[in-house]
Amino acid sequence: MKRILFVLAVLLAAAALAGRSYPDEFWAYSGEAVQAGRWVWDGIQANPLPVSLAAGTFLLTVVYHKAKGKSLRESLEVAATRVTVVSVPQAEAADENPVVKRAKARATRAQLLVDQIGLQNRQKKLPEEVLKAEKDACYTELALIDAERKLADRQKAHEDAVAKLEAIRGERDASAAELAEIDVELQKLADLV
Repeated sequence: MKRILFVLAVLLAAAALAGRSYPDEFWAYSGEAVQAGRWVWDGIQANPLPVSLAAGTFLLTVVYHKAKGKSLRESLEVAATRVTVVSVPQAEAADENPVVKRAKARATRAQLLVDQIGLQNRQKKLPEEVLKAEKDACYTELALIDAERKLADRQKAHEDAVAKLEAIRGERDASAAELAEIDVELQKLADLV
């Protein structure tokens, strides 16, 4: 998302610079762009069903892959690029040139070897990545347990502090009441003396 915003900012800056440097061409091209945008919008308004069907299918695909646990970026990528190519079996041409057959076979073999090497390299790295992920899971679990223990300790300390505060307030109120009674008794004695 940051990259897209950065690219948009650069394009806007370039458009502003072009608008200042070449104002006539800028207004001519921007007029063409506005006209093309209106043409697209008129096409959408004239026949909204295919556009809404495409947008709905796209959003449904994104929501489906998001619900399966993929990130939003992965879901958008899958929805935008998901194309299934169905190969149509073709009958072997009897008169196909043997050189062309060998070239196709070599190209297929080369591609399969590249795919095989890529998968083998990925497979070599997987045990390390699994081990690292397991360690990360263990460390985060320990951190979670430690945080829960600290939370319980702080909760108990808070409860103790609240109880102490209530006791001190009670003692303050009791001493204030006792001082008031002593003042009343001293006034009575002062009147007698």
